[in-house]
Parts: sequence; C-alpha cells; structure tokens
Amino acid sequence: MTAFTAVIGVVVGLAVGSFLNVVLYRVPRRESVVRPRSRCPGCQTPLADRDNVPVVSWLLLRGRCRTCAMPISARYPLVEAATAAAFGIMAAIWLTPVLQGYGS
Repeated sequence: MTAFTAVIGVVVGLAVGSFLNVVLYRVPRRESVVRPRSRCPGCQTPLADRDNVPVVSWLLLRGRCRTCAMPISARYPLVEAATAAAFGIMAAIWLTPVLQGYGS
C-alpha cells in the first residue's frame, strides 16, 4: 500500500511541478498562467502534448526545443522532480495510515 500511495503522490507531484514551472516563468513577466499554451522561450513554437510530459520530455529531447534546438533550462525538470519527490514522500507518510484504516 505504501508503494502505491507513493506512486500516486509522485504522479500528482509531477503535474503540480509542471504547473509551478508555468507560474515561475510567467508571473514575473505578468503573463497569464492559463493561455497561451506552453511554448519554447526561443522560437515561441507551442509545445506539442508529447513534448509537455513532465521530466520525460526534457530527457527525451536532451534538454532542447524540438523545433529550434535551443537549450531548455534544467530548472524545469528539477522543479518537477523535486515536487514529485516531495509529494511521493508526503503521500507515503501521511496517506498510507489513512488508507490502511479503510481496509480493516
């Protein structure tokens, strides 16, 4: 049960970390966090769904834009991975006892 709750926490943490990156990038520039879709900071090409998967896309593209090959900061996967780790740990610590109580 602990592994399952940790995995769920990691998945949720990846999504939250991805949104935190949007907030960290756009709020200081006074941009909307909703629209437009995520885009390359260099060529402004909107990211395809396949290029917007937290951590995985950055690794598969080797930290570069698919369109213009501009380097994408390592901050993005680091924020996503750190948030995912924090959520996974918190889920394992706090949710496992709660969920085990439902099984008895």
